[in-house]
Parts: sequence; C-alpha cells; structure tokens
Amino acid sequence: MKPGRNDPCSCGSGAKYKKCCGRVIPLAVAPGQRECGTCTACCDGWLVCTVLGQEIKPGTGCKFIQEHRCSIYSERPESPCRSFTCAWSAPDSPFDDAFRPDRLGVIIIRISWRDQQAYLLRSAGRDPDPQLLAWMQSFSVKTGRPFFYEIAGEKLGFGPPLFQQDMLDRAQRGEPMW
Repeated sequence: MKPGRNDPCSCGSGAKYKKCCGRVIPLAVAPGQRECGTCTACCDGWLVCTVLGQEIKPGTGCKFIQEHRCSIYSERPESPCRSFTCAWSAPDSPFDDAFRPDRLGVIIIRISWRDQQAYLLRSAGRDPDPQLLAWMQSFSVKTGRPFFYEIAGEKLGFGPPLFQQDMLDRAQRGEPMW
C-alpha cells in the first residue's frame, strides 16, 4: 500500500514520502525534444534493467514512477536512465506522434551500429506488426539505417548488405544480434 504524503518513506530514508520516493519532478525537455507526457513505457518494465538497486523487468516497472512522472529525475543514474534514447522523443526524430511508445505498443530505441545510427524495436505490450515492419524497412532502405526487432522471441534485423553480412557472421559465431 502506498504511504500517505506525510508518512515516513517506505524506502527507509527517514524522510517524508512526499520529499523522497513520492516526490514528483516534471521531466525536463531538451530543445526540440518531444515531451514524454504520460508515456512511461521505457520505465514500465518492458526494458530489463536496474535503477538504484531496483530491478525492472516485465511485470515489475520502475518504483520511482509516480503519477506518470519520474520521482528521482534530477538524481536518476546515468545508466540506464540518462543514457537511454527514445527515438520517438529525440529532437531529430523521424517518427511522428503515432510512434509514441505507449500508443504504438513498441519502444523504438536509438542505438549505434558501426558508429552509425540504428534502431532497436522493443515490445511495450506487443511485437512489431507487419505494417510497422514494412514502414521500418522502407525507412531503412531510404536512410541506410538498420534496425533490430524481436518476434515471438526470435531476434531479427534488417539493413543494408554490410549489416546483413555482420548479422550472418554473428550468427555463425553463435553471438547474439544485439
């Protein structure tokens, strides 16, 4: 049960809940970056990570999300929080509002492949559907940016010939695609 705002925080810090884990800090937005609004897909347990000793995994979201906001935003750790790049919210995002993770059901994460921009599609409630994959394939052909995705647990990728060769080489060595 969630403590009252003036109750001692359940984390054991000795501070009032409203001054500790219950503190709500609006997310700061870089110039040109979209606001997350109420989208907390990256913190809802779809991405596996640990934040300040708290394990986040499917079924267990980040305990620091309060009322669709990060309660530790100014103190959040570099990894995974500050270094995470949601491709939808990035200032130079090629993805329109329909790609917002909580609407799409898929988080598009900006990553690198051979020092080039690439994308990783992670489920936020569903696997990428054929329409999303067709859009991403067309985008990849146009820009040369590869992407990785998962369907029913199988890890896949799409990209230019050099990317395809890299993925074949990884598979032959028994290495994961990402």
